[in-house]
Amino acid sequence: MGEALGIPEWLAVLLWVLGLLIVVVAYGFYSVRKAHHRLAESRPNLSREQFLAMMEPDCSTEAAEFLWDHVLFYVRSPLSPHPDDEFSKDLRIDDDDWSMDWPREFADQQGFHESNLPDWPAGWPPTLRNFGRWLSMGPV
Repeated sequence: MGEALGIPEWLAVLLWVLGLLIVVVAYGFYSVRKAHHRLAESRPNLSREQFLAMMEPDCSTEAAEFLWDHVLFYVRSPLSPHPDDEFSKDLRIDDDDWSMDWPREFADQQGFHESNLPDWPAGWPPTLRNFGRWLSMGPV
C-alpha cells in the first residue's frame, strides 16, 4: 500500500489507522449529539432555576447544584438537564464518570469521605433525581 503512494509501508499503515480512528471518534460525537438533540425535542428543557425547583423536594440544594454543573459539561444547548433523565440511556454519560468520580467530588466538596455514602438503593433507576437523593443521604 505504501509503495503505491510513494511512502514507506509503516507510514501508510499509520495513516490508515489514524484515518479510521478519526472516523470512529467523529461518528461517536455525531451519534451522541444526535441523541441529545432528539432528547431536547422530546421533553422540556429547563433553566437552572426550574431544575433546582424540581429537585428541591427530593434532595439538597447542594446536590442539585452539583448535578446541574456536572451534567452541563456533557450536554450542549438546546439540551439541559432534567431530573428524570437517566445518565447512560438519555444523557449518554459514561458510567465511570457519574458512579465513581462524581460521588468522590461531591463528598470532597461537602467535607466528608465518599465511603460515608450509603450503597446505591436496589431498584432505583440511575436518574438525576435519584442520584441527587442518594448524594443527599451523605453525612452533611
